Amino acid sequence: MAPVTCKATVVKEGLVALPKRVQRELDLREADTVEITVYKREPLEHEREDNPLYGLIGLGKGGPPDGAENHDQYLYGRRRS
Repeated sequence: MAPVTCKATVVKEGLVALPKRVQRELDLREADTVEITVYKREPLEHEREDNPLYGLIGLGKGGPPDGAENHDQYLYGRRRS
């Protein structure tokens, strides 16, 4: 089986929560054994709280819910072909 890369979260008492996508992709069930390699992820520059732009996150109004998929349509006023 091909390896799957993901980010996981330590939830409590050292337990790690794998994303649902990974659980489905690997068809993981309770008591299955998995092999993992762990690296502590350092925050990216734009995620650091001492970054002056960090305080701006979430201040703007949200765009249309399909803004990512239809970016060009909204930006240039035309539909994708």
